[in-house]
Amino acid sequence: MIQELIVIFAFILILVALAGLAFVSVMQSIARKEKFENRISGALTDFVKPTSLVDEQISLAKVETRSEILKARAAGIIGVDLQQADTYPIKWWLVPPACVAVSWVVIFMAMHPLGHEYLLLIFGWPVVWFFVTKFVFTWFNNKRNGTLLEQFPDALNTIVRCVRVGIPMGEALRTVAHDALEPTRSEFKILADKVQIGIPVEIALRELAARIKLTEYQFFATAITLQTRSGGGITQTLETLAEVIRKRVGLKDRGYALTAEARTSALILAVLPFIAGAALFVMQRHYIIMLFDTSSGQSCLAAALLLMCTGMGIIQYMISSVLK
Repeated sequence: MIQELIVIFAFILILVALAGLAFVSVMQSIARKEKFENRISGALTDFVKPTSLVDEQISLAKVETRSEILKARAAGIIGVDLQQADTYPIKWWLVPPACVAVSWVVIFMAMHPLGHEYLLLIFGWPVVWFFVTKFVFTWFNNKRNGTLLEQFPDALNTIVRCVRVGIPMGEALRTVAHDALEPTRSEFKILADKVQIGIPVEIALRELAARIKLTEYQFFATAITLQTRSGGGITQTLETLAEVIRKRVGLKDRGYALTAEARTSALILAVLPFIAGAALFVMQRHYIIMLFDTSSGQSCLAAALLLMCTGMGIIQYMISSVLK
């Protein structure tokens, strides 16, 4: 009885710790976003003319309502970016039900070594579902943003070449929308269409940066906005930005090359147990079949799978932290 109480108390502490870490992570990300937006708005305030606020109020730019903001924040808790939801490989509302099945598999495996079925179902299932769902949507967003970042220098160079030969900025954006690869083509097509129907370039760029949520796009929007309002050449600024982005992408690729050994080791460690289990199943079937026929064997198998998944997740997190 005492051991069961200790296990329950330890499990509750783990859940509280995970919830606290998730809450702190969300609050830190919100604070960083607000700080960055305040810095951008502060940089633009000195260049805003008194009549520009009125122009922005009567522009065709979309104004989000309070309900839309609350909906976006609620979706952001599980990692959904509603502004980019149409670009996901599958419909975003199909992911949470699919993650219910995945989380159930995890809880089912944990029931064998840990026991306490009802406690795991009540407390563990929602926590596992939350982290699995957030991981899937975060992977969708990171994969698309990584592709956008790699293609961004070429888009900037296209704009620079167009501006240097005398093509207006609106037509330069249209050229990028026509010549770039996906997903950059879709984003710049939206940008060019907004400019074509009369939305000011700086407003359309601001919406683009808010939708993509990449620092490089924020810099791009700020540079074009300052050039539009104060005048001056923009080609040198965009060339410098493109060069900086290329160096950052190259540095990230170098990081992937340096972590190749660790990633290969993680892959081998993940595949080796299954290969060894298949070999034992062929050579000594009565030995390996105990993991499936007996309750103690099922508990050992479930514990091994849980520990292996935990280890792979920790290795992947460490590699991702290094690359960031």
